Amino acid sequence: MESEGSDSPAPSRAPVAEVFNSIRERAIAENSMVVLLQGLQGEVTTVDLRNESTARGRVVNVDAFMNVRLEDVLYRDRGGKLSKLQDLFITGRNIRYVHIPDHVDIMKTMQSQLAKIHRVRNFASHGGGRKEFGWLRG
Repeated sequence: MESEGSDSPAPSRAPVAEVFNSIRERAIAENSMVVLLQGLQGEVTTVDLRNESTARGRVVNVDAFMNVRLEDVLYRDRGGKLSKLQDLFITGRNIRYVHIPDHVDIMKTMQSQLAKIHRVRNFASHGGGRKEFGWLRG
């Protein structure tokens, strides 16, 4: 886990549309519950880690491998010491539990994220996007 330091306060950032970097990542995300976590982008949530520490912050990004990037983080280590971090990256293998905020509708969030994945896929099939496997079409 790392924090990025800066003397100036971080500007408030609006949620950025999820970008799926490869066909493999889209397939993994589409076939797992990670779409729910990706739908939490912009939300403040708590992530419990395997080493018994916790991090509470705004979700900036979640990739298909469940790596999570948080900003404006309050980090509590296993001894109870609190640290304020501007930015925190957590690898998926270190996550024990992600708290879903009460106001989030789980089904709507998952359906919305799946629709984004399908829009990316359909955009490519209509002649747009990258030609990752163009040689297969002939």
